[in-house]
Amino acid sequence: MIPKGMFLLDYHCERMINSAKTLAVFFANDQELFLRELIPTPSEISNKLDVAIRNAGKDTRQRLRVLLDFDGAITIQSSHLPSETKDFSDASIVVVLDKEPTPKDNIFLYHKTTEREVYNEARQRLGLGPITAPKNSDKPFDVILYNLDEEIMETTIANIAIEVKNPDSGELEWVTPPVSSGLLCGTMRRKLLEEGKLKERVITVDDLKNAALENRRIKCFNSVRKEYLVTLWI
Repeated sequence: MIPKGMFLLDYHCERMINSAKTLAVFFANDQELFLRELIPTPSEISNKLDVAIRNAGKDTRQRLRVLLDFDGAITIQSSHLPSETKDFSDASIVVVLDKEPTPKDNIFLYHKTTEREVYNEARQRLGLGPITAPKNSDKPFDVILYNLDEEIMETTIANIAIEVKNPDSGELEWVTPPVSSGLLCGTMRRKLLEEGKLKERVITVDDLKNAALENRRIKCFNSVRKEYLVTLWI
């Protein structure tokens, strides 16, 4: 049974299991045992989540964090998810480019793990603290990472897309960087791609800046905040 209110649960479970299989070769004490017996099924993850939801209260808006160890243990962490201070329907959320590129050969860029050093360092370079709800201040909310080839990757908490003109129709459409640029295939990103609301295309730093200068929309998205427009500080 899939718990009610768990947005994109199937995608989250599938991504976790696939990442566990990929990373086991590097981190599992007994890779064969882990792959054969210890990786949980989607139903096992779902049942654990159902218990966590009941304990926290089904009417409580909450952020759930699912941790899988390489001994097969599943840990659920729950925290209250308050309403955002800012309205995510406009473009008042400010983002800024990182001060230096990030090499895309870091395996942790492609998997959702507790290893977040690359993202924390990007925030530190811009003088930003821990991630919180956007507040009415002049401080950027998030940082956009780019690789050594000056290809846009993602932000520290979300995937990103820009509006570009379709050369055939002349209409604006949303494009998002491919995973090969060095980024996590977020669950919301996957949903939007499958629905045909996004197309994959390499986005360069110049592409991003030009979109901002030409007043074409830029948006970020993840499974917690869904889609939200942002403004790039140049």
